[in-house]
Amino acid sequence: MNVFFRLWVAFLFAGYLFSSCQTSVDKHVKDERIQSDAGNAEIERLNQNIRSDSLNPEHFYLRSRYYLEQKDINKALSDINKAIQLNDKNSNYFVALSDIYLAMGRIPNCLESLKKAEVLDKSNNDALLKLAEVYLILKDYTNTFEYTKRALDHDLINPVAHFIRGYAYMEVGDTSLAIKNFQAAADQDQNYYEAYIELGSLYSALKDPLASGYFQTATRIEPNRTEGYYLLGLTYQEQENIPKAIETYEKLLAISPDHKEAHYNLGYVNLVFVNDFEKAAKYFTKAISLDPKYTDAYFNRGYSYELLGDYANARKDYLKALELVPNYERSITGLNRLDSAEE
Repeated sequence: MNVFFRLWVAFLFAGYLFSSCQTSVDKHVKDERIQSDAGNAEIERLNQNIRSDSLNPEHFYLRSRYYLEQKDINKALSDINKAIQLNDKNSNYFVALSDIYLAMGRIPNCLESLKKAEVLDKSNNDALLKLAEVYLILKDYTNTFEYTKRALDHDLINPVAHFIRGYAYMEVGDTSLAIKNFQAAADQDQNYYEAYIELGSLYSALKDPLASGYFQTATRIEPNRTEGYYLLGLTYQEQENIPKAIETYEKLLAISPDHKEAHYNLGYVNLVFVNDFEKAAKYFTKAISLDPKYTDAYFNRGYSYELLGDYANARKDYLKALELVPNYERSITGLNRLDSAEE
């Protein structure tokens, strides 16, 4: 949903095995690696740079970044270790090493590398911000605030630092300071999609009409991302601005036709606000086709059928919801209504 998504995704690559930094690299293995990468223009260029100057650590650093982007963790680790072996005074190399350790799920090693980077260059903004991010993941808010403060001390125009502080304040329950920092992030970077999403979410929780404006801005910044449209549609729905809610959900479905929550919400809007029960049932059916265990969709389709007088299908859906969630109270109530109506 935000800047931290990439950190959580990194844990999916946990479990990679790696060896410690080698003092030499077997030439045959290196040649095989280069051959296996042939055909890719970018990696071929990086390989050629290393062939031409194998004592230049920057070449290994850049290839390591490429391998990390490709999720080839072992090669990335090997190259960054080679870069550090050639030059262990470059702060950025240890930041890169921390990214690899994070991708391996090795948080202690990640922190150790970032702290080495900080010792080498106390003003390294990337190191300070990544330390803050990792401490935020660990829910160590004291260190999160400390490292974002250090980053801001070095550079007041630092939207990511403000964003991380805003997220930390949000997690500790200080909504006012969370909004202040997210707003600072958005003011400093007017294309900061995640900052507008968080501002919209906070204002929405406060039932403040400003929420829709922030979500609208997010959709303008990233018109092909679904999250902004979904939250904007939900905000309009909660404000009972039904025409705008329907319009927004339809825009979302134009981008992502299989967005089950959009289908479900359009069903709900037609059921509760528009009273078009037949259309509501169709949207719930689509949501169920995308998620056969969508309990609420079964219940609300059953309720739509009930309002249409189709008690047989209503009963089937109520029973299906009960099958998925035993003692599902709304289905029990619905079945009781059907029993009373059929007596």
